[in-house]
Amino acid sequence: MPIISFNITQNMKDFLKKMVGSREYKNSSNVMRDALVRLMDVHDEQDVALGTATLTDLTPIVPKLTSSILITIKKYNAKLEKKLNHLETRYSKSILHKSIFSHTDIKSLMYVVEDTMPEIQSFVTDLNGLENILSFRYVINEPEE
Repeated sequence: MPIISFNITQNMKDFLKKMVGSREYKNSSNVMRDALVRLMDVHDEQDVALGTATLTDLTPIVPKLTSSILITIKKYNAKLEKKLNHLETRYSKSILHKSIFSHTDIKSLMYVVEDTMPEIQSFVTDLNGLENILSFRYVINEPEE
């Protein structure tokens, strides 16, 4: 275990001596370790309480946005279509509509998506990260007030 050294005030030093002198702790390191563990427990409890409160309180405030995404791919690319299907399944709650237009050996896919900005950005990033996409366009509409 690494050794951590730091400066403390005289009041803290006296408190440590008092805790060790009361035979409750074997040495100063045990006092500090116990204090840090207790502080971490309190901090974790506050994070959990704050996290749940934030999640439930802010959900109605975050607006849902709509987005249109258009990608063009080669028609007979089974590997790419499998990846697209995987993404469509992953973001199925966000995808409102999907249209497919085929012409010769090119296929255009249009998605209409409704969700929060982070979810839309994640979907757009995942789509844009796929290889062998011939073209990629998207529009995110501003929320109505």
